[in-house]
Amino acid sequence: MNTFSYQGRNAEGKLIRGQRASSSASLLGAQLVKEGIIPTEINEKKLQANFMARFNKRFASRGKQREEMGVFARQMSILTKTGVPIIVALRQLAETARTPRTAEILNGLVEQLESGRTLASAMQEYPDYFSPIMISMVHVGQSSGRLDEAFIHLNEYLELENSAIQRATAALRYPMFVVLSIMLAVVVITGWVIPSFSGVFAQSHVALPLPTRILMGISNFFKGHGLFVITLLIGMIAGFIYYTHTPDGKYKWNHLQLRLPVIGKLLRRIIMLRFTRSFYIIANAGVPLADGLGLVAQTLENAYAIKEIVMVRDAIQHGISLTQAVSASAFFNRFEVQMLAVSEETGELASILQHIADYYERELVYDLKRLNEIVETLLVLGLGGMILILALAVYLPIWNMVNLIH
Repeated sequence: MNTFSYQGRNAEGKLIRGQRASSSASLLGAQLVKEGIIPTEINEKKLQANFMARFNKRFASRGKQREEMGVFARQMSILTKTGVPIIVALRQLAETARTPRTAEILNGLVEQLESGRTLASAMQEYPDYFSPIMISMVHVGQSSGRLDEAFIHLNEYLELENSAIQRATAALRYPMFVVLSIMLAVVVITGWVIPSFSGVFAQSHVALPLPTRILMGISNFFKGHGLFVITLLIGMIAGFIYYTHTPDGKYKWNHLQLRLPVIGKLLRRIIMLRFTRSFYIIANAGVPLADGLGLVAQTLENAYAIKEIVMVRDAIQHGISLTQAVSASAFFNRFEVQMLAVSEETGELASILQHIADYYERELVYDLKRLNEIVETLLVLGLGGMILILALAVYLPIWNMVNLIH
């Protein structure tokens, strides 16, 4: 979407000026003609407006975006249920949008709809904002004439996902803050406090205790090789980020994450919660099983999980049953295989998926609480040990000097 400034004349010959977001100048011209404005000039604004749009698009918070999509789904379900035309509903939502980016996207959807496209195909123009499952649900809702129900299910799914992510973020926020505080304290003491005492200690000829010698050694090392160490760390981090963004590196890293103690179990439950919630939405909408698995795989962010789900989908496309396909996958455990086998026997896949999702949501809450307790205990012990070492390193030499003077 680009921003264009335009001017033209209406039926009375009055000069109209303004600016509007559109995917192209020709599409904007057609839109203006439909509104009764004959455009005489359309120019693309290439500087500040487009730069800020790209900036907002690149650095917008993903949490904020998920929240916006949840509000969008809830409002669209209400408006469509009351019989408001889709174009009118989108215009109303664009006028009350919380962010300029959301308003721009909704206005773009209006333009696409007025050019003859369906809502689902118009949403495909914004893959960074609308996930495959949202687009698929809207398509199914429009095809079945139950678009309001599709938006209701999407709103429930997005709210549950946001709730799970917020709980995970809240559980990790305090430990990260404490770790950063400890690292900052170590840097300050080894970089400024200990060096300021080193001259006094050397002149007093006092035998320095082991904690002080260790911290002074660390301080001297970073004085002489600090730039090299920082450069090396930056290079290692950059190399790691680059490698994990390659297909092979991302797959191996995501697989390793799931095998980590404690954290791996938590990450897997988050993935399974998202998988079962999104698969429930798709199954409840009547989407074919193989197609639904393909859409669900696109909602996951773990490359290893995506590959396993795609393998299950491919097996089903070759005539293998769902139970046999998931049994052959290393990603699904015995509990999940048994539950899916029951769903295949009873034909109640959607309800079974909902039960699995509810189970993992309860387990996730318990795991996050337990992880938070473990991390807090470790942080208290680590912080206490660090404070003890730093206190001994600073005050033991002073105590020895006082004794020497006496």
